[in-house]
Amino acid sequence: MSAGGDESRFALCRTAIRTGKIMTRFLQNAHHAELAAHLTHWLEHCAGTAYQPYALIDMSQLDDTARRGLMRASWTSTAMLDGSRYAAYDELGPRLFPLANADAVCVARLLSVTDRRPALSVIELPVRNGSAELGTLHWLADAQTADGTRLYCRFTDTRILPEVLGILDPAQKTRLARAARRWAWVARDGTLQTTNIAPADTAEPSDDETSIHFNDAQFAALMQATEADTLFDILNDNAPKTIPTAEPAELWHRLNVLLGIARTHGITDAPDQGQFIFLAWHVSEHFHTLPALAPSFDAIRRGTLRFPDAVAHWDSDIWNQLEAMADRPGIAPAAEPQ
Repeated sequence: MSAGGDESRFALCRTAIRTGKIMTRFLQNAHHAELAAHLTHWLEHCAGTAYQPYALIDMSQLDDTARRGLMRASWTSTAMLDGSRYAAYDELGPRLFPLANADAVCVARLLSVTDRRPALSVIELPVRNGSAELGTLHWLADAQTADGTRLYCRFTDTRILPEVLGILDPAQKTRLARAARRWAWVARDGTLQTTNIAPADTAEPSDDETSIHFNDAQFAALMQATEADTLFDILNDNAPKTIPTAEPAELWHRLNVLLGIARTHGITDAPDQGQFIFLAWHVSEHFHTLPALAPSFDAIRRGTLRFPDAVAHWDSDIWNQLEAMADRPGIAPAAEPQ
């Protein structure tokens, strides 16, 4: 970090200059070389006619060319949100593409248009009169929080899908299991992740509810799961040169680790977290371990000081120590807080 006075260095942390550098839009690796083979193998284990496999594509994650190409293809598809309160998403909403008779060309097309995008999962759904049963997917899409707020649960985004599946309570898992047998998705590292959806032994869900109800803890977990991607977008727009050179999935992991560290210091607001990440990547992912910063973090944890205000009062001695950390080569990324 170049010298230039405490005020100028503080300004560097708060305001980044836009540049023309192009960065990865999503924290999503290119598809793994074996992905097509693994997906084909998964499809080969779809048995019977009561359940059939469908590709679930989040069309909002595709560019215009890819969307038009899929819609022009001689391939019947269904708007997943048709008949739901979110039907107005229309062409930007998720679509189901049947895979029961899909050949290698169809699979290759799906993989091509979704490469490096969190847009593709495959799901086995019950079929009635030749069409997939969508009621439970509508239920899962229509989230209601503890205070009654209705929100679109975008589980078709594969960055969110594993988090949604992971927070369901036993009754919700049982409700989902009645309408979906298996689910697979392309993970951030480009590999295929799969799960068998099994009902909970003791839970009896209500089948007449049209919305999934998330308690405060579930909703907070979902919001926390989006923080790394949200902050990456902000940094990508405003300070792309600060972002380290690494595979997207590794960047996501490093962001998550740093966000976890920030939370242990009481930094929970998005703007403050963004400044913490900016410093970590501009100086060192270990900058928070500097002993001279301990009083600042103690005050932040007590709630008597916000992180930007603390940074504004760091003196030249602290900034010089931070600059010394930045000059050390070969320092490993930060580790998850214990």
